[in-house]
Amino acid sequence: MRVADRIAEWLDEKQIHTAFGIVGGGNIALFDAIAKANKTQIVCCHHEQAAAMASCYFNRTQGRLGSVVLVTTGAGSSNAITGVLAAHMDGIPLLVISGNEDSKHFDRRNRIKGVQGFPVTEMVAHRACKVAWRITVGESAIGYFDDGYSEATSPRQGAVWLDLPKD
Repeated sequence: MRVADRIAEWLDEKQIHTAFGIVGGGNIALFDAIAKANKTQIVCCHHEQAAAMASCYFNRTQGRLGSVVLVTTGAGSSNAITGVLAAHMDGIPLLVISGNEDSKHFDRRNRIKGVQGFPVTEMVAHRACKVAWRITVGESAIGYFDDGYSEATSPRQGAVWLDLPKD
């Protein structure tokens, strides 16, 4: 089973039935898995900032973490930060799932990782999110998702960012 397929199952287990986002090269497998599972509605937005804000205020009106944000690598991730910061500052539960370049690119000390990748979790950790993790081992992905869900929905709610490489 692909990690993306397991994440699609996890969304249903947590009763997260809406995902706001934009398809890109880094997250296409996740969009594919969610669409095939047919449990979570995908709402394609015109901009990543809009996706983050839509999810933020959807969750606020639901009174729970009922949606996630799906963004891709590079500018797809950086564009979402304004909406993520809004959720974090207002104490709204938010879960951002970003697709990124293959892991092999992150072993190098280049400014750009692969085609557009960059270490987004380093950018948002401790300032725009409660926690931000780059997941590097597929077998442990769901553990990170469980921990991220707990962080986002804990008594002091806020934004959590999970970054997944394409591989």
